[in-house]
Amino acid sequence: MKAILVSILSVISLGIVSAQELTGVFYDPRDGQEYETVILEFEINEATISREWFTSNLNFEKEGSFCYKNYQEYCNAYGRLYAWSAAMDACPAGWHLSTQDEWDMLTTAYGGVKFAAAEIKEGGESGLNIMMAGFGEQDGSFIDIGVNGYYWNTPDLKGKVPGLITFHTGEEYLSSDQINQTHRNSVRCVRDF
Repeated sequence: MKAILVSILSVISLGIVSAQELTGVFYDPRDGQEYETVILEFEINEATISREWFTSNLNFEKEGSFCYKNYQEYCNAYGRLYAWSAAMDACPAGWHLSTQDEWDMLTTAYGGVKFAAAEIKEGGESGLNIMMAGFGEQDGSFIDIGVNGYYWNTPDLKGKVPGLITFHTGEEYLSSDQINQTHRNSVRCVRDF
């Protein structure tokens, strides 16, 4: 698996020719919720790599998940915010928490870190519709809804180290960081490959 990811990253550094999208629907058997999906196909040096993503934030209620300001209406509109311990296994069977490699593939396809956010956020070309859902703190406070979007990711499928992808309203850039586990952030699921 590690060798495959290293190969993907080395190919990505050579350049992505195009990214195409197809749409679908996934019904979560755990709670019956429906999630639209987008299948992004990346043409990389004559090879096609596909990843299917949820086009909305995960909204599966479990221990360690929260509605912004504890109002259900926010969960209905923006999905739930997850503590790191909950985020690691929040996605349904056959899906996983997005990885840094998967975000890097998207970022490269849509213009690099300085420009990709515009195409990944709501209304962008990718169809992912990343939302500005804010985040929560361990003390129960909530910040930035409608202003910034904070998304958990992990360096690999083992999910040991918490990573964060941040989007800002009105900005084309996005940032990628490693953070501590105390925040409560959004989750996007990607189908296992």
